[in-house]
Amino acid sequence: MSKTIIERMSAITQKMRANSIGGLELNLKNIQKARADIKALEDTLGLSKMQVLFLTAILQKSCRFRIDGDDISSFLGMEYLQFLTYSNEMDGLKKKGYIRIDNEGHIVLPTEVKNALKENRPVEPEVTSGLDTARILTRIRRKLSIRSNDQMTTDEVRSEIDFLLEENPDTSISRACRKRLEKVYDDERLVFYALIYRYYYEDDDNICWNDLDDYFEDEEMDLMKGNFSVGRMDLQEKGLIEYAGQDGMLTKDFFRIKDEIKEEVLADVGGLKRKQVNVGAAQKIIASSITPKEMFYNPSEARQVEMLKSLMSEERFSGIRQTMKEKNYRTGFTCLFYGGPGTGKTETVYQIARQSGRDLFCVDVSQIKSCWVGESEKNIKEVFKKYRERVSAGGTVPILLFNEADAVFGIRKEGAGSAVDKMENSIQNIILQEMEDLDGILIATTNLTCNLDKAFERRFLYKIRFEKPSVEAKARIWRSMMPELSEAESLQLANDYDFSGGQIENISRKKTVKALISGTEPTFAEIREYCDDETLEDRKPVRKIGF
Repeated sequence: MSKTIIERMSAITQKMRANSIGGLELNLKNIQKARADIKALEDTLGLSKMQVLFLTAILQKSCRFRIDGDDISSFLGMEYLQFLTYSNEMDGLKKKGYIRIDNEGHIVLPTEVKNALKENRPVEPEVTSGLDTARILTRIRRKLSIRSNDQMTTDEVRSEIDFLLEENPDTSISRACRKRLEKVYDDERLVFYALIYRYYYEDDDNICWNDLDDYFEDEEMDLMKGNFSVGRMDLQEKGLIEYAGQDGMLTKDFFRIKDEIKEEVLADVGGLKRKQVNVGAAQKIIASSITPKEMFYNPSEARQVEMLKSLMSEERFSGIRQTMKEKNYRTGFTCLFYGGPGTGKTETVYQIARQSGRDLFCVDVSQIKSCWVGESEKNIKEVFKKYRERVSAGGTVPILLFNEADAVFGIRKEGAGSAVDKMENSIQNIILQEMEDLDGILIATTNLTCNLDKAFERRFLYKIRFEKPSVEAKARIWRSMMPELSEAESLQLANDYDFSGGQIENISRKKTVKALISGTEPTFAEIREYCDDETLEDRKPVRKIGF
């Protein structure tokens, strides 16, 4: 069985050991003794002969807190001046990732290198291409940590980060830095990278120069501080950073990257961090958590739904809002989905939210209405207040959903006398005014349009009627829910039963439950029985012919 890397290094130290305690004697005779082990490590690790010997000495001495060139030269039995003649070999070890050397010349064997050698594998070159923004940020964090421990110079860290960005040009961080940092002074580029790191990983958006001390030499830091104090840093002149402060007061002692720049840099990882604003009396549903679902519409519905999807797509929505604002139109979009139960109104809202990347705030009407005088009005005001705060926070505008909206969008009572009627009217007046002033997206669904006040009808910009699917649409729904049905069977069911999509889904669920319980798939005849049981309408008895 062949030796491991550590076993070969141990063999080298034993074969080359000098008479003096501990060290090696670097001469042709000893090198010849250890030749087989040295050659094997050259091939395995991709190193030269002297690099193998230096790495062996460094590993042997790595139990010490700090080692330097003098320790290595002494261990190898050479004069320090002779050791300095091998600086290219040491630089090679450093470039290949086997060692780090700090500003004071101390040699560090990284933990990951030590682990690799113990696990009998060479150190693999760090992958620099094919990275996404998240992994580039991780690399930046690691390199700044190494710099803070003086194991890399400022120039080395900045150069390596620059190289990572060049190797991954299609990431948001690379695009933004390429656009924003052109002709920015080297040290200031590293300031920019450090500010992004502090913001992304430490949620620190209030930086003073002391926070950056570990990344720069005193002379470099003093030069940048002086330029900053008179507003002459490249980062200032290019509008990339701004004054920050504490307790709401801006001062020249603190600074940060501007929000719009952070949005560009971090676009691939969610953009600018924002405080979560909960919408009162509403359940938040994250867009990415919504399960994709194939929807089937009649031609008129399909056309209108596709138009809404196009409007709410992120690439178009902002531009449309800006144009509406320039024309002095209201920038809010209000939509009413109405029609019978099970026709896909609510699910359509969910799928629009998912595809446009918009979170949903589903208003819970039961939480709005209170038995206490004045509380219901406060609750509905709070819903719209919190929604406005969420929209003002920036980012993708969420959707405010009122499901079964007739419960709060109903017909106002003329001459309301009871406290309940007055409360209902008051809620509706608040909603009407909020819809006028809306700067976002509100979608309401209802089964009972006859209960909708005319004033609400006027305030909905888009109104889509959801009807029961046509025979062709129903046949497609049957096939999507039960792929094992033949085209003839799905068409037969579509013709024989005037079901909504929701009712067809009920049949599919019953069929699935039966299969799980019995272990056998229901027959077509059994599926028809489920269909017969779905409706609550009285069925006329079938007359028998004869006496």
